[in-house]
Amino acid sequence: MDEDLIKRLESAVTRLEALSTAGFRQGAAMDDGGDAAAMDPSILAFGDLISQHVSRVTSTAEKIGGQVLDISKIIEEAFIVQQELLVKIKRTQKPDMAQLVEFLKPLNEVIAKASALTEGKRSDNFHHLKSAADSLAALAWIAYTGKDCGMSMPIAHVEESWQMAEFYNNKILMEYRNKDSNHVEWAKAMKELFIPGLRDYVKSNYPLGPVWSASGKAAVSAPTKAPAPGAPAPPPPPPTSLFSSESSQPSSSRPKEGMAAVFQEISSGKPVTSGLRKVTADMKTKNRADRTGVVSISEKEVRTSSPSFSKTGPPKLELQMGRKWVVENQIGRNNLVIDDCDSKQSVYVYGCKNSVLQIQGKVNNITVDKCTKMGVVFKDVVAACEIVNCNSVEVQCQGSAPTISIDNTAGCQMYLSKDSLEASITTAKSSEINVLVPASESNGDWPRVGKELCLAQVGLAQVGVKLLSVLYSQSLGEHALPQQYIHVFKDGQFVTTPMSHSGDAESFLGVNYGIVADNLPPPEATAKLLQSTSIEKVRLYGTDPAIIKALANTGIGIVIGAANGDIPALASDPNFAGNWVGSNVLQYYPASKIIVVNVGNEVMLSTDQSLVAQLLPAMRNVQNALNAASLGGKIKVSTVHSMAVLGQSDPPSSGTFNAKNGDTMRALLEFHRANGSPFMINPYPFFAYESDTRPETLAFCLFQPNAGRVDSGTGIKYMNMFDAQVDAVHSALKAMGFKDVEIVVAETGWPYKGDSNEAGTNLENAKAYNGNLINHLRSRVGTPLMPGKSVDTYIFALYDEDLKPGPSSERSFGLFKPDLSMTYDAGLSKSTQTPSPTPVNPAPTTPVNPTPKPAAGWCVPRPGISDAQLQSNLDYACGQGIDCGPIQPGGACFEPSTIGSHAAYAMNLYYQSTGQSPGSCDFLQTATVTTTNPSYNSCNYPGGST
Repeated sequence: MDEDLIKRLESAVTRLEALSTAGFRQGAAMDDGGDAAAMDPSILAFGDLISQHVSRVTSTAEKIGGQVLDISKIIEEAFIVQQELLVKIKRTQKPDMAQLVEFLKPLNEVIAKASALTEGKRSDNFHHLKSAADSLAALAWIAYTGKDCGMSMPIAHVEESWQMAEFYNNKILMEYRNKDSNHVEWAKAMKELFIPGLRDYVKSNYPLGPVWSASGKAAVSAPTKAPAPGAPAPPPPPPTSLFSSESSQPSSSRPKEGMAAVFQEISSGKPVTSGLRKVTADMKTKNRADRTGVVSISEKEVRTSSPSFSKTGPPKLELQMGRKWVVENQIGRNNLVIDDCDSKQSVYVYGCKNSVLQIQGKVNNITVDKCTKMGVVFKDVVAACEIVNCNSVEVQCQGSAPTISIDNTAGCQMYLSKDSLEASITTAKSSEINVLVPASESNGDWPRVGKELCLAQVGLAQVGVKLLSVLYSQSLGEHALPQQYIHVFKDGQFVTTPMSHSGDAESFLGVNYGIVADNLPPPEATAKLLQSTSIEKVRLYGTDPAIIKALANTGIGIVIGAANGDIPALASDPNFAGNWVGSNVLQYYPASKIIVVNVGNEVMLSTDQSLVAQLLPAMRNVQNALNAASLGGKIKVSTVHSMAVLGQSDPPSSGTFNAKNGDTMRALLEFHRANGSPFMINPYPFFAYESDTRPETLAFCLFQPNAGRVDSGTGIKYMNMFDAQVDAVHSALKAMGFKDVEIVVAETGWPYKGDSNEAGTNLENAKAYNGNLINHLRSRVGTPLMPGKSVDTYIFALYDEDLKPGPSSERSFGLFKPDLSMTYDAGLSKSTQTPSPTPVNPAPTTPVNPTPKPAAGWCVPRPGISDAQLQSNLDYACGQGIDCGPIQPGGACFEPSTIGSHAAYAMNLYYQSTGQSPGSCDFLQTATVTTTNPSYNSCNYPGGST
């Protein structure tokens, strides 16, 4: 017998003996079928998961101790309980819902125990506790009973649960990466326990959920006998459950009547402020005889504020050790004031309700934790203001705050002054977040409505709190913030960058920047050139430090690449991957806006199968290195493919991947889906034309008028090769079950020069292809199978690379010359957003004998114009910056969804945008001006009298 199998069996027997001695948690002894169930390969595999991954978490926690060790032991307990339940499932019939709840009660109790450790006052190991408690929700995969049960499928459930926990896990990695390697190791062990540990276990053994025994014993329902008379009520349910969400439904973040009344009373200028309780010098811990640091409350205050004690403890407002202000368990207190503070002190507000706190000086940081209907007004904060675990809170910053963090909060109203508009606001697991900012006409401060009212008592006149009604005037700028985003106020509005997709650039247009040349301009000059164009992203084939540094603070997205030769080391050594990320990413980011790391280029075409096999492990190690640096959601990891990865591409609807790489491709796509990274492909219509040099093929490849090609599978008529190639990739993704994976065009272009045997290599064709492609992308029409959105596209190339081997065309793709002048005008310059007319370009031209400008009219296509020409007109018009939203899906003019209808709307809108210039309604003599209004239903064509 295999030696490894013997060791596994011996290990399983040892564990079973331990379980038998202790007894299962339900007190049931193993029956005759129990031994066989416990020896099932899936149970043995779960035991391996515990011994390999869970043990690593607990052994690392032992080096840390304290609460980290406590929560780690609970994790171990939870996995042991799940193993016991898996054994019982093997000999139990499938239960109904009530029986399932009772069956899973032992696991639910352990999860509740973990959640309880996160309650109460926030500890130094809060992120460890939250990461562990949230991750245990992954064990609920065992409750999956079918597609109608309301849960994601088991594998997806594990991944989604870990995503919630990873937010806190990444915070641990960031906090301790240069402080304590034990905490970093614990966080890494936690991730590996769930991803890939538990996920891969479920995938291999229970992808469709647990398999119950058809002939086993029936599950037991919960007892239903009534409690004895006079018995106390049963305890409340645990804080978390496999069948309920962690938090209650969020309340509205709009100020409720009570809170509004509180602020209005404070701002009214009435004598209500005379009773504000100040912290005098004799009340501070350092000056008190008893040194307890507790600020006493007079009998009068207690009598007038009856609801002043929390069930969790007495109220506090004290300065501890001269460093930390603690405000705890204050209920119904609208007159809390901290006025003698300095920038070295922090403020911690916990467990308060229906109260208002004013902080009248600069402090280091402010934390508001587990408060409900709480108002906080502060002047300046040096580090950050953090709001966690709160409901319906209002916070006003009257000075400056560099960072504001809102975490696990339902309902937060934030008021920013002009000095705090540059604050970076980070939100996570929060809802109903609204930020109000001064309107532009208010000179950078809150706008006035009637007479400004300020607090005149106890020094608050200097604070300048305005009447609450000011905050809701129409002249106030209010912004609702999405979840999982970073928000920065710039130029009068919030610029929002998603945390899970911040690697995405802001535009669809990029360019490839190759450096196999000896005549290229300096990177600094190139950076200025790029800023003068509409190019928003640059793809590098390596990690040239000079280029990455030159692009710093330009806002241009940067794609960097790991060479094919680096793949073996990246795949075999996580430390090498970590060092690679440190050297090529961390030292430049975020000043240099790195958005994607490409591991290798066209590796799937390699004849070295070992290199192909190492591609995915290399990508995973790079992803793990980015995750360890808390950049996993900001920088994506991908690899670039040739169109040759498709085994079938014509017609587009039949697109499939090459069967010989099926398993490898599926694994790659699973990686893309799990990490939200794009599938990057190199479609070149130029190469398609080289294999079929008919004139109609050239027109089809250059976006020029042509008869089109009908997809026999869908009946869709394609008007250009680019769309057909991209849709073939989409079909291949869909056929493999990954239609949700984003496609990015990593390279496409056309050479302006070539050898005598290279068809179509001339400047006119290069200008036509790239110019018409850019217009097509700007139209945002999309492709037939992916309408309404332009695919992110990187044009090849920025410059010629004169040292590249091969035919002349390989050295003739450059959009710009080494002296920074244009090789030809493709419409990339910000000053000329459209290419100049050429014989092949269907752009509008001024007729030789222009007709007089009519007094009124609309621009419409002439009768009998081909779909190909209409498509060209549509691409051109929408590429000029007009709003083609109404002809996008859901728009007022989307129906009827025909090229003729959409082109008519776009051509007219372009005509009107030029002030009804006669030459703008020419479109190569395919358009005319009419006095009949073409508007219909809710679709309104602008135009008419001038």
